[in-house]
Amino acid sequence: MNEPLKIGLVGLDSSHCVEYATLLHDATHPHHVPGARIVAAYPGGSADWPLSATRVPGFVERMTTEFGVSMVASLEEVAAVSDAIMILAVDGRVHCSQFGVIAKAGKPVYIDKPLCVTVADAEEIRNVAQTTGARVFSASVWRFSRGLGEAIAALDGPCRHAHLHGQWPLEDGLHGWFYYGIHQVEMLYAAMGPGCRRVVCNRDGASEVLTGFWDDGRVATIATNHEEHRPFGGWLLGGTNSALLAVKDSKHERYRAFLQKALAFFRGGETPVALPETLETIAFLAAAATSAGQGGKPVAIHSFSP
Repeated sequence: MNEPLKIGLVGLDSSHCVEYATLLHDATHPHHVPGARIVAAYPGGSADWPLSATRVPGFVERMTTEFGVSMVASLEEVAAVSDAIMILAVDGRVHCSQFGVIAKAGKPVYIDKPLCVTVADAEEIRNVAQTTGARVFSASVWRFSRGLGEAIAALDGPCRHAHLHGQWPLEDGLHGWFYYGIHQVEMLYAAMGPGCRRVVCNRDGASEVLTGFWDDGRVATIATNHEEHRPFGGWLLGGTNSALLAVKDSKHERYRAFLQKALAFFRGGETPVALPETLETIAFLAAAATSAGQGGKPVAIHSFSP
């Protein structure tokens, strides 16, 4: 039987650190995921963002006392004692620099959503992965929602159109659209796949509608109100039929589905989400934000070189 994977964490300013530790360490939990333990963590935290900085002390205490996780003083130390690393820092601005250090260890890496918050950082993450050979993926756990998977499976052909709705609170000045918008964009890409070439975003107060146009004639929309807290959902259109996309699982079901995929990847298995697709989600969000700022003009999304 395989020995439990030793996982190191970077960033204890997200609730994901405790949620994942609970499912990995507690064998009595109904959604327990066997096969790995979190052994070390670099707390991190962004002093200029209260949402990050104020969370760190509490999560450090819980990870230490409840799960026996050792705190270390550097990224290098996390990588040295771990078989795989999860960058969970809630601040997407720091992911690129953190990955640049971690990638040198040659161990598999997961970067929590968003991969980053600029196209330039996305380019750099891609370059570092290519240069070092580091295996890396990033994903929102909503990609692994049971309702989304069932809706995609119900289609009688490739998804021709997707319409999604849900929560999209903004974090002005730091992440803008990337903080929470990444969830709906990744769900959209799980259904549509890559190939979007331009984005239009129309805004009316707190309400916005994004439309993405794919290079093969397919189209997808996301409608949201940044001040409302609506459940994720929508519908998908296949060849001749459509499917309702409804939330059917709890957060722990999604976390379990994600962790199962992540552990398989850490052990050398298939990449849950190909990096080029993840890069395109960042370009999609950047183009949508630019379009909104220009009064709804179409904006071509950045094309990453091979």
